[in-house]
Amino acid sequence: APELIASKGHTNAVDWWCLGILSFELMAGYPPFESATPMQIYSKVKKGINKATFPRKCKGKVESLIKGLCHANPAERLPMKKGDIQNIKTQPWFSDFVWEDMANFSMVAPYKPTVKSKKDIANFSAREEDMPPQINYKNTKTGWDKDFATCAT
Repeated sequence: APELIASKGHTNAVDWWCLGILSFELMAGYPPFESATPMQIYSKVKKGINKATFPRKCKGKVESLIKGLCHANPAERLPMKKGDIQNIKTQPWFSDFVWEDMANFSMVAPYKPTVKSKKDIANFSAREEDMPPQINYKNTKTGWDKDFATCAT
């Protein structure tokens, strides 16, 4: 959040800014202030969310919500203004959202995958490029690990 970068101190308004950034990332697939170096990121953050490029899928209602959460002035962020959390609940992005169902734990999931058993992992797949590199260990027999605790099975 801009106030953190400026070392001005912060309130819970920084959490709302973070929610806006997270919302952008979830919708776009990348952060709004993406850059090659931390200093470039800080510079973009200080320029503000209105200078960020919103992709087509983040236009309209969700753009309004994100900009409202990421206002440069912490006091101007949606839930920090008069009306508090209602300012988020009444955003057009949430027009079809039934807040009472969420509060009552009665929401129906928009997608429920089919599973064959409690151990069925068919809905999870790891792509090769997402896996960490495999490094084969070769024991050098130098005894560097002699003082490590081991677990006998």
